[in-house]
This record gives sequence, C-alpha cells and structure tokens, in this order.
Amino acid sequence: MRIKRFGWVRDIPDQRDFRYEPPPRLAEALPAKTDLRAGFPACYNQGELGSCTANAIAGALQFLERKEGSPHAIMPSRLFIYYNERALEGTIDSDSGAQIRDGIKSVAKRGFCPEELWPYDIVKFADKPPERCYRAALKDRVSQYLRLDHVGALPLLTCLASGYPFVFGFSVYESFESPSVRATGVVPMPRLGERVLGGHAVVACGYDQKAGRFIVRNSWGSRWGMDGYFTMPYAYLTNSFLSADFWTIRQVPI
Repeated sequence: MRIKRFGWVRDIPDQRDFRYEPPPRLAEALPAKTDLRAGFPACYNQGELGSCTANAIAGALQFLERKEGSPHAIMPSRLFIYYNERALEGTIDSDSGAQIRDGIKSVAKRGFCPEELWPYDIVKFADKPPERCYRAALKDRVSQYLRLDHVGALPLLTCLASGYPFVFGFSVYESFESPSVRATGVVPMPRLGERVLGGHAVVACGYDQKAGRFIVRNSWGSRWGMDGYFTMPYAYLTNSFLSADFWTIRQVPI
C-alpha cells in the first residue's frame, strides 16, 4: 500500500523508553510564547513518499546540530533514515511509513549521513544506501533522546520553552488538506463526521499560550501553510486519539 505524503505508524508501547521530566522551575513560570523556527532550515518536501517520520527526525537533527554549534553540521539524508527505520520494522520493500521510535533508534544505532551522500531520490526508497553512507553515519549518532508522556500540555510546553523541539504523530483529517489550511496554516479541530486520511509525523517548534496553539513544522515544502509551518490547538495534541508518540532529541556529536 502506498501512503502519499503521510507515513506515521503509531509506536508499539515499550516500558524501556527513557522519559522526559519537565523542569519544575520552568513549569511554574512558562513564557507566554516560544518560537524556535529561526533555528531550522527551510521546510523540506517529502513529495509523494510516506517518509514523514524521516523528514521530521532529519529536521530535528539539523536544528540540534545548529543549536549545539556543530562545526560539521549537515543536512541529514532523509532517505537513509527512512530506509533504516523500515529495516528495523522489516518493511524495506514497501512505502509503508514507520514508527517514530524506530526512526530515532536508527539514528542512535546507525547514525545519519549527509544528504549529499544519499540524495532524496524517492524512486530509490527501497534501495539500500551504499556502504560509504553507513561509514559516514557512524560519526553522527544520536546519544540522547527522550519520550514525552501524554499527560496534558505541560510536558510539551516545557520541552519547547527549554529550547528543544519534539517530533510527534497525529491523525490527519480532511480539513488538513483544505485550501484554507494550505493558505493560512491554521489547523482546526476535526469536525464530527470528518474522515481520517492517514497518520503524519511533524515537528513541534513553538507555542502561544494566549492563542492556545502549537507551532508545527511540516514536510510539504515552504509554499504550503506559513512558509511550511502551521498551528494546531493544544487540544489536538493532548487528545491521545488524535496525537501520540512525542519524542525529543537532546544530544548529537559536536
């Protein structure tokens, strides 16, 4: 089955996950707004491939390399990540999408190579990257990543306020592909009877307390939404039926 422009598969529960703990002082004095968009590159475009998890993880990695001042910051190969997360799931021959946990596990175990070594040519999504990519990737392996518990907005807000984005998945409803959302980037709560189109992985990179909305990075190019970004109500992310699998990457090699 081909998944166009989506590709998030819900994680299988695993009690071994390391959990994010909101800093008490920050939780008591959250800023009214946080916006990390300036630390990201231009929004990627995943095209007609179900590689949203790889695109989201690559964006978070590139942000973190910039944040930590890495002298060899690279654009991670999204196709490399997409292949290796599917290798963990036994689905390399299918454009099946993937779990976010497996994507992050892959960049912790295998690392990530520069996109110039394994370009984003989607017709090669089922091809194993050359050995040179794996050798290069070992130099860039994630050393810390944490799962955010689904217990309301506070862990999500404190993570962002502390200067770190998080990757997550959500159920896409018909309104997400409407002309209005494409033009404005303002995503509404799903209406009663609205059809689910699939699951999509993205990167949360800010919030506005007064508006009660998160700022989110998409992977459909910079001509969609607000230069590739959109906003979602807090209620969309805090509803476990609509959103899940919140992960923050904290350390990459410098």
